[in-house]
Amino acid sequence: MNLSWQTRAQSIAQMKAETFDILIIGGGITGAGLALDAAARGLKTALIEKRDFAAGTSSRSTKLIHGGLRYLEHYDFALVREGLRERTELLTLAPHLDDPLEFVIPIYADKRRNYDHPLLVRAGLFLYDLLAGKYNIGRHRRISQAEALQLAPQLDPRGLKGALVYYDGRTNDSRLVIEIIKTANERGAAIANYVRLVSFRKDVNGKVCGAQVTDELTRESFNVNARAVINATGVWMNEVRSLSADLSDDDKQLRPSKGIHLTVSAERLNVTTAWLIPAIGEKRFYFVVPWEGRVNIGTTDTDYHGDKDAPGAVQSEVTNILQAVNAYFPSAHLEPSDVISAWAGLRPLISSGNTKQATTAVSRKEEIFTDRDGLISLAGGKLTTYRLMAERGIDLAVEQLRDHFGVQAKPVSTKQIILSGGGIKRVDLEAHAHKIARAENVSIETARHLLHNYGTNAEHILALTHEDEALKQPLLADLPNIAAEVIYAVRAESALTIADVLTRRTRIAMLGAAMNCVEKVADLMARELGWSEEKKAQQIAAFRAEYEREYLIAR
Repeated sequence: MNLSWQTRAQSIAQMKAETFDILIIGGGITGAGLALDAAARGLKTALIEKRDFAAGTSSRSTKLIHGGLRYLEHYDFALVREGLRERTELLTLAPHLDDPLEFVIPIYADKRRNYDHPLLVRAGLFLYDLLAGKYNIGRHRRISQAEALQLAPQLDPRGLKGALVYYDGRTNDSRLVIEIIKTANERGAAIANYVRLVSFRKDVNGKVCGAQVTDELTRESFNVNARAVINATGVWMNEVRSLSADLSDDDKQLRPSKGIHLTVSAERLNVTTAWLIPAIGEKRFYFVVPWEGRVNIGTTDTDYHGDKDAPGAVQSEVTNILQAVNAYFPSAHLEPSDVISAWAGLRPLISSGNTKQATTAVSRKEEIFTDRDGLISLAGGKLTTYRLMAERGIDLAVEQLRDHFGVQAKPVSTKQIILSGGGIKRVDLEAHAHKIARAENVSIETARHLLHNYGTNAEHILALTHEDEALKQPLLADLPNIAAEVIYAVRAESALTIADVLTRRTRIAMLGAAMNCVEKVADLMARELGWSEEKKAQQIAAFRAEYEREYLIAR
């Protein structure tokens, strides 16, 4: 089933006319997981998102599927075990979007250059392997100085004694969200982006029974009726809760934590696998991760009090990260001018109210709770464990539905549901890429890109090129993306703006080349969506403003 502007219109018509078992507010990774879990259990499900799917933190993560090695320091063993299990489950559910990768921790003679004592780090890695159990994807090991320098030729060799290697996963976060959204839609969920919550509707007993919402594209307001409502809005959790309840005495304090990342070219920072680089003078580290032909560096972890819709990176944060990375990769000598893009996300942490506690010490364990009016809210958690978080949230909603309405749910687990595009084994991806390159007359880089980002849905993108050979043309000379991806994003993934395509369906905005192809993308979308020249110009201007606000360094 395609998720297009037509199916969006159908979903909105359904929302106006029907009563749902569950209405989900928020279209990030948590909301997407909730929608799939609810629909899979046979519950009549609706989801709305005020912007685009994954427009917030779910497109701005470190792009890792991991257990959380650092969480061992805080004795969050259960959280780590869950993450390690879900990391491996995703290899089955979406093998194209869970890429096992070596992570390397350098060991120096100067203890100030190590994250911790090497013996303690190694003990942590032993525990990491132990907690993974049968879900382990590779046991850690120690490598020599020479082996470490092969993996990162620019690494400082002075005092380098070797390194420790362990395994975690790498992903494309916004693509993961959209594949879950598509799977939920295939299971019957009514889903619409660009629909904003205005207020909650309540029954005679004061219980939430739906919402008043506004279609941001048409400005039409309408009501959605639902027996249970779930707030999955992340850092906007309490703003949403305050629409229906007085939070003055509330103990669920949301503490947004800002994490910024930098993207640089692989030519400037030459690493063949991921690295954990200690921040000198701080008890934290930065990830250095090869990704989509570039290298991502991050992340910070600090309190945030600004605009939640646009948490950008400022010059001082960029300087601090570059100084830390240059201390370990001195010959790279990265400067602010080398930063292709700088982007930030906000972690929706639940705090005890202890403002003296660093955000790094606040648990990433999710919290799920119900307000007196029946509104269910979720916060905390992390990308890797989205499926478990969603399962627990729907479990709570099912209790409400059973106790108050007699609604029964099917005993179905999302562990059994392959995500859209996931019908291919990871070990077969490379052979299949070569087959596609030969059969379709595209570069091997494009074939790999399509398979790793769309999985088996790559065949639908390539089918578009059979109708129009021009859609095989690259959007940019130095990237593997082709024009057909734009058409597919509009017809099958509810892309309605240029930012939807360049920022979240493809990741070209993050890769730093978006303004070089924005006109081409606008032309393709205008043809699909019937934009006038005026509308096309407005879209280009809106994208440019969003790109400058969210992906360039704030001066």
